[in-house]
Amino acid sequence: MELNIDPEDQAWILVIDDDPGTREALVDILERAGYGVASLGDGDLGAAPGGRAFKVAVVDFHLPEVSGLEVARRLKAGQPQCRVVLISSESPPEPDPVVDRFLAKPFSKEAILGVIAELCPPSA
Repeated sequence: MELNIDPEDQAWILVIDDDPGTREALVDILERAGYGVASLGDGDLGAAPGGRAFKVAVVDFHLPEVSGLEVARRLKAGQPQCRVVLISSESPPEPDPVVDRFLAKPFSKEAILGVIAELCPPSA
């Protein structure tokens, strides 16, 4: 699923996961699909690239210092247009309006790309 996007119009995705293997795999999959990707190993949004508007954030539910749901709420407070995909190896938490989609780990490359394409269509 390759996207031919002018770098100026490139959609940016933020990946937040404390597991380096999962984080690096997601970054690789999304970059190969043509997205711009920034990543964090924890919920410290202050470490995210400044001035960058993210179309979608892929957030692990279980982070070491704060829950992924709380990180998603903070992110949405600063970037209300950002769509949130919460990922977890456990059952989904109670529905929360800040979460646009939930994906259970493990998930396939096709599953994450499908969700991202749905939330961030090329024309967006």
